[in-house]
Amino acid sequence: MSTLALKGPQWVTFRQHQRALWWSLALAAFAVAVLVASRMWSDGAVDALRAAGCPVNGSDSSCFQAQRNYADDQWFARNLVTYAAAGMLVLPVLLGAFVAGPMLAREMESGTYKLAWTQSVSPARWLAAKVAVPAALTLMVVPLLSLVFYWSWSTGPTDDFPTYWYEPTVFVSFGIVPVAHALLGLALGTAVGILVRRTIVAMGLAAVVIGAALAVLSRLRDDLWPVRTLTGSGLSAEGHAWPLDRGMLTASGERILWQDCLTAQSDDIGRCMTGRGGVTWFLDIHPASHYWPLQLVETGICLALAALALFAAFRVLRSRHP
Repeated sequence: MSTLALKGPQWVTFRQHQRALWWSLALAAFAVAVLVASRMWSDGAVDALRAAGCPVNGSDSSCFQAQRNYADDQWFARNLVTYAAAGMLVLPVLLGAFVAGPMLAREMESGTYKLAWTQSVSPARWLAAKVAVPAALTLMVVPLLSLVFYWSWSTGPTDDFPTYWYEPTVFVSFGIVPVAHALLGLALGTAVGILVRRTIVAMGLAAVVIGAALAVLSRLRDDLWPVRTLTGSGLSAEGHAWPLDRGMLTASGERILWQDCLTAQSDDIGRCMTGRGGVTWFLDIHPASHYWPLQLVETGICLALAALALFAAFRVLRSRHP
């Protein structure tokens, strides 16, 4: 991000908080390095196994060590992707708690915002300047992280040690949801910083509020789009589908979940369920084609919440304007 392009309040914001912003860029660069290393490690394992003339699976004793080295290297590469996904999951919390929250709370606590307001800078313009700089950084960096993650995840070690698109850490690591989550984290951190007006307290409270919001979104994610219900025998979630509820349907259409029979004193869950009036098995899934609808709906919710948080912050500032 070129500082030459920043003027007025944005330049002041960058100068005041450049350490936090540069640290954010450094962490993003480290995340990209981890993802690139994962892909290179995985590709190197494939090349080494190919050079040894051995298949991935086989009973040839001469290939045992090469196959073991391949599996170890792929597992290590897969762990790097897993750690990167966990980092993407907590990224909104870090942005809100260590960038937006203290950025606003520090100025409210020290009273320096009053000086800006005496220089013909309105509360709306002051707030926009404070939010614009980290938001611009987010819009530049997070999409890059999302693309690099997808590049590393989709063709890397997941072929042998798979992770799936619907897993909580993976779903928020590529697509448009990572950007929406990051903007939500910034907005909630901004609102908390202005409301609390104490730097340390704002950091802790922002982490709690953002973490709670993300946890609720994760919990409700499978309900954001209508599920597809399969019926019959021998049901399985094929084609990388997201399996949800499974059980049996009665003649009246009532659902009996298989969990209901786990506590039953029966060695045969199927007999337990059919004995309760089950007619046919069912399985609720989100097929892979639901990935983008789920992403779009969750993004819309995040942006709406972010707008509400910023509006609340603006109303608080207006009430304190002399």
